[in-house]
Amino acid sequence: MPQPPVTKPVYRAAGGRTVWVTLDDGPHPSRTSQILSALGRHGVKAVFFVVGTNAKAQPSLLRDISGAGHLIGNHTWDHPDLSRLSASAVRDQLERTRDVIAQYPGGTTLFRPPYGAHNATVDKVVSQLGYRSILWSVDTLDWNKSYKPDKWIQHGLDQIRNRTSSLVLAHDIQKTTAAHFDAFLSRISSLSKTAFGAPQDI
Repeated sequence: MPQPPVTKPVYRAAGGRTVWVTLDDGPHPSRTSQILSALGRHGVKAVFFVVGTNAKAQPSLLRDISGAGHLIGNHTWDHPDLSRLSASAVRDQLERTRDVIAQYPGGTTLFRPPYGAHNATVDKVVSQLGYRSILWSVDTLDWNKSYKPDKWIQHGLDQIRNRTSSLVLAHDIQKTTAAHFDAFLSRISSLSKTAFGAPQDI
């Protein structure tokens, strides 16, 4: 029986240098709000790839995210390595999270596998559920102790500067990310011929 095509990330530049912002693993009770404030000050829209357990526990933050015009993507129920799970377990991870985020405007069929880990089984389930997998082209490593508290900013900028199209990965559960996210967006804005992309174009 023929296998469905593997879903792949799509990167599109709208001219010049285009940067899309994505945030994983939240929402966090306090840090996500800091991130939202920074995005609002810069007029930037992002995709929040939420973990289902966190999303269920923080409905007001889901409303804040969608109310501010950001998109909400599926990042599984409790952040496992999907490549180690059966097809039924992968499906359960996506469906439980889908049921939570579908209640909010901005809920999408964008999906990001934890750790970027996927295989043929994962790709098949993702496709069957009507999702599109979105990975990243710029990893800030904001979660890595070696890049805290703010070395991740320069690490991300170095990658963005060398690309025409950048899909940036950061994490709204990290304390140091929330504390320095405004500075990160400012640094991106200062790059010549650089614009933030609309999340709908990912």
